[in-house]
Amino acid sequence: MVVRAVSLGTFLLPVRLSLAQMLDGADERVAAALSAAFAEFAQEDDGQPSELLYDYHRSRGAQSIETNLFAGSTHIPGVGTVQLFITSLAVGFVVAELELPDDVGLDLEDEAARESFKSHERPLSDALAPLVGRWADTAAAAVDKTVIRPRPAAALPAGRLLWWHRIAVDPPADREFPVARWYGVRAELARGASCSVANGFTNVHGASPEVVADVVEGLMVATQEWLIVDEAKRLLADHLVRLSAAHQGGLVKVDAQYREMLRLTEEVTLRNLVLGEQARYLTNARSRVKDAAAQAWSIAAEASQLEERTVALRDLFGLHRERIVNDRDDRRNRYIFVFTGITLVQAVLVWYEFIVGDDVAVARSPRPVIAYVVLGLTLVILVGTILLGPMQAVLLRLRAALRGSRAARAAAAPDRPVTPDGPVAPDGPVAPDRPVAPDRPVAPDGRPAA
Repeated sequence: MVVRAVSLGTFLLPVRLSLAQMLDGADERVAAALSAAFAEFAQEDDGQPSELLYDYHRSRGAQSIETNLFAGSTHIPGVGTVQLFITSLAVGFVVAELELPDDVGLDLEDEAARESFKSHERPLSDALAPLVGRWADTAAAAVDKTVIRPRPAAALPAGRLLWWHRIAVDPPADREFPVARWYGVRAELARGASCSVANGFTNVHGASPEVVADVVEGLMVATQEWLIVDEAKRLLADHLVRLSAAHQGGLVKVDAQYREMLRLTEEVTLRNLVLGEQARYLTNARSRVKDAAAQAWSIAAEASQLEERTVALRDLFGLHRERIVNDRDDRRNRYIFVFTGITLVQAVLVWYEFIVGDDVAVARSPRPVIAYVVLGLTLVILVGTILLGPMQAVLLRLRAALRGSRAARAAAAPDRPVTPDGPVAPDGPVAPDRPVAPDRPVAPDGRPAA
């Protein structure tokens, strides 16, 4: 029996969209620009007009609250009908269908079945790969430059298919995706309709076109949540690496990194706000699919860890900044000492000049000697102050090396066994330090016997 599979692919745009401007009304201009840029796509509008903002599910007023900026479909030779979605979070999705014959294995844990499955899926990926790159560049070029923001370097690659999420539609019991059957989170969508969501695979039963659309959009919302958390974790890791490598950097560099982290926190907060606003207006079925995917992908746990890591990184930035300030204060105090010493030396020279001037009958021979001595002391103070920091670092390294050598010698030394008579030397037992007197017997009256 042929199994119908719907493949949901994910890709990223090469630019970011300013969410602050999108919330301020720029989303309508961006949506119009994307519609004009993708004129070859048939625009999809399943919302119905209503005099109310939120009259029923999928009304046009409710649709305007979603993050989707563009939704359309087109026919591609050799592939069939392909749907394209672009959201305000600069995430794109493509939806295509596959027909899997009986001889195609669905257990991708098995190597032979995986190769059989990939032989049917790989042509779809190869056909859409260049189109996805072109669509991503077209969308980035169509958007107003005032709305565009640069992408962080640590983000996932843009303009290429990242992965497929395969959805088996009404498969027989023996033709389900095993991963979704064994490990998936089940969600009841409607009477007689349900789905099991796992990593990369979903089984849908009792499916109608509306149910499949519900599953697809619920997975798109959950995927965007996962991308927000994943990208934030990547950026936090990048900041941590840069902070560790900036131990020789100045306060300006650390402050710049701290400002970048604040912008990251603001971006994550805005993206969660926009996506959470859309999740509030999802239909019941789509909300259940999104919740099942979030549970299967552990998004809540990852988001909790993200908050903890953000707080920890802020503390590290604060400690790093305090260390730099302390080091700067230490250097400043040393230079103050130097300049104070030079000022005192100048005071001594002025006093000496006043005492042994030319109009005083005092020998002139000590003056050059004293001047050279004062110059030498000044140079010694300056050089010593400049080299004090490196000398301290060298001394610390020497102390650490000495401790390491002592620990190595102690670990290499053989243990000396111990007997009741004392430690045993390599050539035999060692006599005790003091002879031990034998026990004296006790008389019946309690006194020691002679």
